Amino acid sequence: MIKFFRHIRRSLLSEGKTTKYLKYAIGEILLVVIGILIALGINNWNENLKAQKNEKVLLQKLQEENRLNLDDLNSDYEYRENLDKTLENFNIFLASDSIENQQSKLKNYLADIFRSTSYTFTQTNLINYINLHDDNFSELNKELSELKIMEYDLQTISEKGIDIKINNFFEALKDDVDFNTLNIESFETLKSLGFRNNIVIIQSIESEISYQFNNTINQIKKVDSLISSRLNKDEIDSLQTK
Repeated sequence: MIKFFRHIRRSLLSEGKTTKYLKYAIGEILLVVIGILIALGINNWNENLKAQKNEKVLLQKLQEENRLNLDDLNSDYEYRENLDKTLENFNIFLASDSIENQQSKLKNYLADIFRSTSYTFTQTNLINYINLHDDNFSELNKELSELKIMEYDLQTISEKGIDIKINNFFEALKDDVDFNTLNIESFETLKSLGFRNNIVIIQSIESEISYQFNNTINQIKKVDSLISSRLNKDEIDSLQTK
């Protein structure tokens, strides 16, 4: 093709057709420019298509990670929902005069309160997405940043809750209750005002944990909805461009 254009130019020059040569040269330049613009357009289109595919993959991984975190929290949902009332009823029960005669009920309370959870979260894809879109102030980015903080706060407060329970519950009962069988060796600590006050302290921190727990679940669901909307939009845009 280049040899063909070169031959035409030489023919025009040899025939002394300068004006035609100039017009031809300008036309040739325009063709080259148009060719470059078309090539750039195709390259940009390919890059945009590649970016869309990468974005979709990252969104899918982010949603999978988000839903796994939600599943972990949901496995503790019923326990969290009932814990505050359980602790309140346990304190009332301890104040009664007949806990020695209700050991089965006492063991049930102890078993419920023995359960302790420190919440941890996988945030690899969440952090990757935020970092890759740090200049994008979309609603999804905003809610992901909020979720990152909420999950960190829930993990921190749940770890603190375990420390408080160890100090105020397990340590207090370690000489009076067999933790393996829940057999009661002595009722002295269980019937003391100090231990009932310990339960109040535990109830207070557990209420804060449950509050953060519920907020985090709601935020995870909100983020999941935004991701689904984004993926559905990408699917529609992909069909329209085909």
